[in-house]
Amino acid sequence: MENNYYESEIYCPRLESLGYVVATANILDKHDRSAPSDYHWKILKCRMIIFSHSGVLASPDRNDVKKVHIVFPRYGDEYDRLNSLFSKFSLLQDGEIRHVDIHVYLECFRYTVAAKIAPLWNTIGYNYLINNREFLTASGPQDGLKYSMNANSNSDAIVLQLKPIKINLLRSNDIFFPGECVRVLPSLNKATVEEFYENLPKIGDFKSYKDLRRHWKNIHGYRLPEEERSYYSVRFWRGDPLTYPDICLLRLFPTITPILKSAENVVLEKFLCHLKHKMPTILRTPLEIIGRPNMPVNETFLDTQAVSLCTPTQITPRKF
Repeated sequence: MENNYYESEIYCPRLESLGYVVATANILDKHDRSAPSDYHWKILKCRMIIFSHSGVLASPDRNDVKKVHIVFPRYGDEYDRLNSLFSKFSLLQDGEIRHVDIHVYLECFRYTVAAKIAPLWNTIGYNYLINNREFLTASGPQDGLKYSMNANSNSDAIVLQLKPIKINLLRSNDIFFPGECVRVLPSLNKATVEEFYENLPKIGDFKSYKDLRRHWKNIHGYRLPEEERSYYSVRFWRGDPLTYPDICLLRLFPTITPILKSAENVVLEKFLCHLKHKMPTILRTPLEIIGRPNMPVNETFLDTQAVSLCTPTQITPRKF
């Protein structure tokens, strides 16, 4: 690996001390307005678990439209607390408590970190984070990280490989034309533009800009601006067209450039400080970061607001 990557390790509890369950979301429920599709309904349930129970790690299943993976400590009352949340959020445990392997642990750890550290650090693509709550409306290069998470050879720690960078989203005021290929945030996947809308189309999943803003906060952790903008419908390689705010579409993949060596420690320390602040514990164990940059913590990094989901619409669960 290039020498401008930095490594830190985060202690991983013994996997034998952890349990792992798969929960199934009840897609027959009346969906919250911020999660109209079954896919988004599952993600919302997963994030509700993460923000309601600090003693677990969780991740939505990549393939199944209803399933959520959850890791928890076997000791104490963590499983009982989890069961009470299943009842509250209309989730059903699928099968017995399972053994946790390092792949499940990594997936749940990665997703939980990304959920909790937003919107201070927002996910772009699979392995980039951008350090700006208002990055969607900002212009020019912004501080960010290229990162990866792996287990060390003993599987007793998560290895964070971090590379401070500048990320430029390369925006322009030119409109997108039908048939044009674009990159779509947050995934940066390719899609094709179909139609332009000055106002939110009535035929879409969202009835108001307020619902759309709640969707982006609850599902992606993104904060859309208060002022409504224009929209595009885009089509991916499969599925029906989807409506996106114009600021979530890019013509090109973001430009990634290195930053000055003298500035790298500032970005690294800011990220690790925010991580420690947002996740002071991991599965009820104090979060310990080994190999932090040799730099004093700047307390201004911690001047942050508490992050939570927008309050979902009141719903009545149905029986499975």
